Amino acid sequence: MDIHTTYIFLNGDFDIDKSPFQFPSAEGFNIAVDGGVRHLRALNMIPDILIGDLDSVSEQDLEWCKNLQVKIHQYPREKDQTDFEIALDYAMKKNRDKIIVFGAIGGRIDHTLANIGLLGNPDYADRDIRIFSNNEYIYFLHSPTTIKGNIGDIISLIPWGGPVLGVTTTGLQYPLSDEDLLPDRSRGISNVMSPTEAIIQFKKGNLLCVQQLL
Repeated sequence: MDIHTTYIFLNGDFDIDKSPFQFPSAEGFNIAVDGGVRHLRALNMIPDILIGDLDSVSEQDLEWCKNLQVKIHQYPREKDQTDFEIALDYAMKKNRDKIIVFGAIGGRIDHTLANIGLLGNPDYADRDIRIFSNNEYIYFLHSPTTIKGNIGDIISLIPWGGPVLGVTTTGLQYPLSDEDLLPDRSRGISNVMSPTEAIIQFKKGNLLCVQQLL
């Protein structure tokens, strides 16, 4: 297990029984965000810290954390950041190479879009931050990137907030060559990895990648 990874558990949908993810051992740093405690508890994993305004955590889960002497950072409900953004800022201070987020998708669509959008914050560009949702990774590409996976993984490249200019790919079944991807067009959706690595390059813009694992 990569001890240089921080794991963040939100309160959104996450099917533990069907997920292919190899869950972290006790060596990972685990952040529970409010009601996301329930996912850690279902996995028999103890959070290192509970963060949030605690409006969605159950009394039983909160008591479980207190009995285990989990560190709790409680914030007021009326604030300028979501609990997830506060947790991300906290995770950045841990100085670990990678952050993987569970439970960020599902439920309210405004929360889902905001959770995805937060990953595109330029302040986070030097860190590998990914949402994992059942069998998909969701992450932003900030520079030329080599994507590793399996032959047949579905790769969707989505322009976020505006056009992404000069996209060139190698290692995908349907290559792009210095093409512009537009937010009101579907050009970058559902490409396929042909070898086990693909290289994505682009000149300008915010490019979201959704990698569906084979």
